[in-house]
Amino acid sequence: MKKQITLLTVVATFACCSVSNASITNAWWHDDGDGAIVCSNWTWSASQSALSMSGNQYGLPGQPGPGVPAHMLGWAQTDTTADPTLFLGSSVDNDTGAAWIGYQVNVIMNQSFTFIGTPGVSTVPGSSWVLAGPPTTPTLQVGGPYNGLYEGTIDFSDGGTPLGIGDELDFNYAIHFVGSTDYAFTQEMIPMFSEVPEPTTLALAGMGGLALALRLRRNNRTDA
Repeated sequence: MKKQITLLTVVATFACCSVSNASITNAWWHDDGDGAIVCSNWTWSASQSALSMSGNQYGLPGQPGPGVPAHMLGWAQTDTTADPTLFLGSSVDNDTGAAWIGYQVNVIMNQSFTFIGTPGVSTVPGSSWVLAGPPTTPTLQVGGPYNGLYEGTIDFSDGGTPLGIGDELDFNYAIHFVGSTDYAFTQEMIPMFSEVPEPTTLALAGMGGLALALRLRRNNRTDA
């Protein structure tokens, strides 16, 4: 509950900084069901044109650990084809099994859109996470999984304090779009991490080191 209240407060504050010209009459989103992220709760505030979610991010079977894209799928309906603004806030627990040093959010939409304002980021417990740079301008994709759709990117950096296992990453941003009354979008979330040897790799390395030490010891005895 604390997570959701904190997130809604951030999104509500962000929403007060801008005014949209069309009304979003309804919006929803949910995880895509592949298990990379499990959305435990989401809310829609019509008065603030704000969607918020909280969930747990995992790896996928056969693809454990960070670096696996997770997806939230969404839809928004408006009363005119004018230019509404949608505010989105996410609260994600790190259950990937390794610490995060960065986090990329790709926003994909079926209509042209722009990022409005400055995306925000914070963590629980608190740390030095920051926006790594201005969001990239959304562009029409030619080829690839999002062919024919518009995609823009937001990058966050740990600022020297990685997000540990079980800790929480909160971020928010706003998008401005035009051209329809029905909008489909995807929020793709990719954690970045420092690569470390897996336990099996460490065990093999240890066994190799032990074998080498025994061989050297045996050679020394032979030379003596």
